[in-house]
Amino acid sequence: MDCPTCEAMVDAYVDGELSATESVEFEHALAACPGCRARLEAARDMSRLLRGLPAEPAPDLLRARIERELRSIAARPQERARERMRWMSMAASLIVAVGVGWIGGSMLNPGTRQTDELVAGYLRVAMSDSGVEVASTDRHTVKPWFAGRIDYSPPVHDLTAQGFPLLGGRVDLIDGRKVAVLVYRHNQHRIALTLWPAEGGNTTPTVDQRDGFTLANWRQSGFGLHAVADLSPPEMKAFATAVDQAVAVDH
Repeated sequence: MDCPTCEAMVDAYVDGELSATESVEFEHALAACPGCRARLEAARDMSRLLRGLPAEPAPDLLRARIERELRSIAARPQERARERMRWMSMAASLIVAVGVGWIGGSMLNPGTRQTDELVAGYLRVAMSDSGVEVASTDRHTVKPWFAGRIDYSPPVHDLTAQGFPLLGGRVDLIDGRKVAVLVYRHNQHRIALTLWPAEGGNTTPTVDQRDGFTLANWRQSGFGLHAVADLSPPEMKAFATAVDQAVAVDH
């Protein structure tokens, strides 16, 4: 076994994924490869570090990031056996890096966790068949549906004239609180608009991108509004502006 193949098998060896024969061949190869031995110790150190971190379920966002990257790797042309093993090693390293990054970011920045929860809510909308619990374009059907399910009455508007028809609504959990989520459509894309009462004056919608998603955040008429979708920034800006104007008219 040459060094590149040996090095590519390190993560699988640490995780106990090699067969007995492969493990013996790997261990024999280690004796002649100082670089692989160093790589093995680094992998073991990382494994010990991960086991020592606080146990907390990873959100849907983390799973989606990993699945998206693995699909990208799988879509590449087939390689020789050594190259496929190298891609497997890269995928394992990706899972570790993304996982540590999410855990560290969530622990250091509570605002990041809220954003993760908002994006995870959008993923639940985008990946389900309908994405809503009450399906209707009629605000007079969707708005009353929230009564008794959350502790406030959200502003609901159908924005078909602006190119964003209302699909319905659902209840989600953000920071441990039940909140309203309105689901809209733009062409083939769904948009999750999460909103709850918020203190402070009105602000202009700000649009940002994160991990391939586009987010808009702002305050209007006593509500904090947070939109997430797989849209371009100009499209998200147009959506946020349409919502902002409709909510402002109500108050």
